[in-house]
Amino acid sequence: MMPRRARPADAACLAALAQWVWLDSYATQGIEARFLPYLAESFRMGAFERLIVDPERVMWVLEEGAVLQGFAQLRRGAAAPVPGGAAPRVELERLYVAPRLTGRGLGVALMAAARSTWPAEALWLSVWAGNEGAQRFYRREGGEVIGETTFVLDGQAHPNLVFGWPAR
Repeated sequence: MMPRRARPADAACLAALAQWVWLDSYATQGIEARFLPYLAESFRMGAFERLIVDPERVMWVLEEGAVLQGFAQLRRGAAAPVPGGAAPRVELERLYVAPRLTGRGLGVALMAAARSTWPAEALWLSVWAGNEGAQRFYRREGGEVIGETTFVLDGQAHPNLVFGWPAR
């Protein structure tokens, strides 16, 4: 199971998988109208087409045959939102695995690809404080909580933990 770099032809599947994973993680009580603008803006095919060709971003995908199973999205030059010191500057913006495929090593493979992208730079990500499964995964992968931040959706702040990994 080897991740490969995303290609523009992957954009539609990436958008669909991203919506599926996001809704599975955050729409725990069902679909709320306040989610719709965020989903429409962040997880549309055109957004992924732009992300794939952005020179400051790298996207890794995992698939079995022609079936997309997960992806990791990184952004270089994005300082971690933590006070003081030299903040990590490579953000793992998303690491999404199809919900029915978690626990099969896909996240581990995507994390390894993410860590190998810019190994001389420290890595960070933010994860919703309520996503305990993701937190356990990132801790198993060597991440440490280095701060806190918030994610604002429809004017409502949601607490996030900031995890960090040192440069290799």
